[in-house]
Amino acid sequence: MIVDDTVDACDMLGRLFGRLGHNAVCVYGGREVLAAVRGLSFQLVLLDVMMPGLDGFDVLRAIRGAAEPGVARTPVAMYTALCDPVLRERALAMGANEWIVKGTPFPLLHRRLECFLGASGHR
Repeated sequence: MIVDDTVDACDMLGRLFGRLGHNAVCVYGGREVLAAVRGLSFQLVLLDVMMPGLDGFDVLRAIRGAAEPGVARTPVAMYTALCDPVLRERALAMGANEWIVKGTPFPLLHRRLECFLGASGHR
């Protein structure tokens, strides 16, 4: 699942992951992701940090605190324009699995996430 309030960015990443055989689902904001993760299984949530309403930290807190074990254990990679070591440490302490700065070339982004992405064609 890719979560970003910028529709174009989310859709572009979804297409790039799709070309590699992954079934990417785009969600365009914090509140929407909380509804989307309930009852579904995702291999990874690529989560924007700066979003209106619920930001990435709010969403991460909700995912890690979810009653459904499958949701609470879903790997979360924070994806942000912020190159801030304090925020990175905060996210990792809250249970984020990765902190990736936007602008990372897609092949490198994919390599950093491939340990969470299983066989192609799965969510």
